[in-house]
This record gives sequence, C-alpha cells and structure tokens, in this order.
Amino acid sequence: MEKEVMVREIFKSISTKYDFIDSLMSFGMDRRWRKFVIDLLDIRPGMHVEDIGAGSGKVTEEMLSRIPDLMIDAVDLTKEMFPGPKRNVNFTVASAEKLPFEDEKFDRCVSCFLTRNIPTLQNYLDESYRTLKPGGIFCNMDIFDPGKSFIAPAFRIYFYRLVPPVMNRVSHTEAYTYLANSVKNFVTPIQFSQMMKKSGYRNVETFRLGAGSVYIHRGIKD
Repeated sequence: MEKEVMVREIFKSISTKYDFIDSLMSFGMDRRWRKFVIDLLDIRPGMHVEDIGAGSGKVTEEMLSRIPDLMIDAVDLTKEMFPGPKRNVNFTVASAEKLPFEDEKFDRCVSCFLTRNIPTLQNYLDESYRTLKPGGIFCNMDIFDPGKSFIAPAFRIYFYRLVPPVMNRVSHTEAYTYLANSVKNFVTPIQFSQMMKKSGYRNVETFRLGAGSVYIHRGIKD
C-alpha cells in the first residue's frame, strides 16, 4: 500500500531518534501511559501476547520486565525500529492489516501509537480480533485531537504549530509534519469505539489521558 510504504520510510528515517523525541514531545508522560496500558491488559505468566506496531519495543520490554515468562510476537512495518533479538520475543515485519498469524493464537493484543498510520483502520481491528483467543483482551492507545476539551486550544498550538518545525529540525526530517497531520485527520475516540464494536469486541471501554489528547480503548473478544 502506498501509505504503508510512506510510513515505513518515515519511521526508518527517525528510528535512532524516535524514543528520545517521543519522550520529549510528551514531557515524559509516554512512559506512564504505556505502563497503564499494560495494567489494563491484565497479563499473566505463560500468556502469548501480540504487540502490533511494536516500534522500538518499549511495550514489549515493559511487559517482559513485569512477567519474564511471556511469549511475545512483536509486529512492525519498520525493522530498523526494533532493538534486535530478545529472549521470548519473535519479531515479524508485517502489515497490521494483514497479520501473518493463525486465528485465535494470542491471549492478549496491544498496540500503542500505531493506528493513525494505518490506511484502513477497520482491517486492523478485524485482524486484531481474528488473532485473539475468545476471552482475550485488546488494548489500543493513541493520540487524538482533544475536541472540545479545555486543553484543545493549547494542544493545537503546541502539537500542530510548534512540534513539527522543532522536531523536524531535531530529527533532520519532515516526519513530524506528517505525524501532526495524522492526528488532525484521525477519527474521534467515539468513532474508534464504534469500529471496535463492528469488529466484534464487547465491553468496549475508553480511558482518557493527557486531558483528552490520548485515549486507551479496551475490548474483549467473545
């Protein structure tokens, strides 16, 4: 897909600086948010977990630091992002819209800061649902435009006007212009919940972070 090729090249260009800039942009809050996502996953020893859009492996590393006795399949389009071989981790270069796994393989599925980069969001949600075991938990975290939140005016000045030129200069790329636009043009949290339900998830919940600029969605497969 044309968008996937573009996204892969963007993240390849910032792979060595991504973690630093990510923390800088969020004032270090991204670490706390990732930990909360893992709390919501309710992972247990011996489980098989799918990390879609694993990127630099932060979520995978945090899960293993809590429970070393996990098997994790980490998936990303950009092999340059991932830190390399790790015990109990299989890394696969693949599209989130066409996961190379059999039906009902995983106990848990997680994704952080991926979904704005996916060409067809419903395909991704359908694939996450397909690869989960019945009773499995899916958690997705991403940045959303804060809508009518009290922080909306400040967020838009910061994220849409200030972040792109500053972070483009730091990274020596134009990647952060794309990333800002990906938030501006993304679905709303309510629309994302509706799409999860369409894929089959039940008990869909949302958790509002960053005063409405970040949301976690959690659902369970029947």
